[in-house]
Amino acid sequence: MKTKTSGSIYLVALLSFFVAATVHADDRSDVEAVINKYIDTETADGLHEQAKLMSKDRTYISNGVRYSNNDKSMALQIAFSDAMNNVYPDRKRITTVEDIDIRLNGDAAIASFYRVVNTFRGADEIRAGKNAMNPSYQTVSMALFKIDGDWKIVHTHISPTK
Repeated sequence: MKTKTSGSIYLVALLSFFVAATVHADDRSDVEAVINKYIDTETADGLHEQAKLMSKDRTYISNGVRYSNNDKSMALQIAFSDAMNNVYPDRKRITTVEDIDIRLNGDAAIASFYRVVNTFRGADEIRAGKNAMNPSYQTVSMALFKIDGDWKIVHTHISPTK
C-alpha cells in the first residue's frame, strides 16, 4: 500500500511539472504572438488594430517623450502616420522584429527585441537623390500583463539602436 501511495504522489508531482511547463510555454507563445501582431500592425491602416493590443493605461516612451494615456498616444501616432501618408502617398513601410527575448512571471511578461522599420521611398524622392530604402533600427522593451485572460501591452519603450 505504501508503495502504491508513494507511486501516486510521484506521478502527481511529475504531471504537475508537465502542466506547469505547458502553461509557461503557452504563455510564452501567446506573448510572442502579441509582439508579432504589434509589429505586423505597424502600417498606415494597422494602427487602429494595434491599439487593441494595449491596456488603456499603457505607458509609451519614444524619442525621449513619455505618454501615459494610450488613447491619446495612439491618436498622435495615427495622426502622424496619416500626415506622412498624405505628404508621401507612394511611400511604403515594412517593420520586422528580431531576437525576441521574453521573461515570464505569473501574469506578467517582460520582453525585449529589435525592431527594424524599413521605409521605402517613392519615385519622386528617389529621383531627387534620396536612398530608395531608409531603415531605422530600434531597441524595444515591453511589459505585458495578462488581463481577463488576454495578454495586453502595458508599457512600451523604444530607443534608437544605431
